[in-house]
Amino acid sequence: MDLVAGAAGALANALLHTKGKLINTELAGGGAGGGLMSKLGAAAASMSPIPIPGLGSSDADSEVTFMFNPTEYSLTRTVTLHNDDADKQVGGNAQFLGTGPLKLSLKLFFDDFASAKGDVTPKINKLFAWQEPGDKKDSPPLVKLEWGTNKMLSKFEGVITSVTANYTVFNKSGTPIQATVDLSIEQAKPQPAPGSNPTSRAKDARRIHVMVEGESLASIAHTEYGNPGYWRALAEFNDIDDPLRVRPGANLIIPSAADAARLA
Repeated sequence: MDLVAGAAGALANALLHTKGKLINTELAGGGAGGGLMSKLGAAAASMSPIPIPGLGSSDADSEVTFMFNPTEYSLTRTVTLHNDDADKQVGGNAQFLGTGPLKLSLKLFFDDFASAKGDVTPKINKLFAWQEPGDKKDSPPLVKLEWGTNKMLSKFEGVITSVTANYTVFNKSGTPIQATVDLSIEQAKPQPAPGSNPTSRAKDARRIHVMVEGESLASIAHTEYGNPGYWRALAEFNDIDDPLRVRPGANLIIPSAADAARLA
């Protein structure tokens, strides 16, 4: 696309788009950051129907601003069920194993046509960088979206799982000055601090455990709950009549700690 067409496209997009922002919560200190004046400035910019200063390549280290007025965005979530094929009823006996995280998919628009030295790559490269673990982290940073007044989106915080950048307009040197980005973010929670008990993280969710040689229901109950007496809960939850005849390779559903306490 030539620069004349790019200029026309930039004007049209400026009239149609408002300002959005992705915030790296780790770099921002765990929140959106900024005082009252910065929040008022962001609110004013988000309502502006004209090209917005700051949508070029320059952002704070913890932020990526973009132009955003989606025709659609999607939120998805799945539920995991385990069907016991041994059950005689059609479809088996469904056991609820947990509710998956919300997944947000949206398209972002970047336009740096009006700048003297336009270049949208710094912002997009930052999105790619935010998919990588930090120097002292074993997972990518959490990000949150600031756009509009949708309560579901304003509380959404997660990890960037997919970035697809489409560069659409270039200056004479070949530098991209307009681009769209298809972005996916999966809701996540901060990991427990190092040194915390790893087995405690599994106590609030049901999952599958595969029996190995030498294990018993009592030993599994001790590992999962710290109480070997909860073997009765494992047996009842999995419809096991004889706990001594559970073979290696058998799949056990591990109930939550609350369920185990109720059934023990």
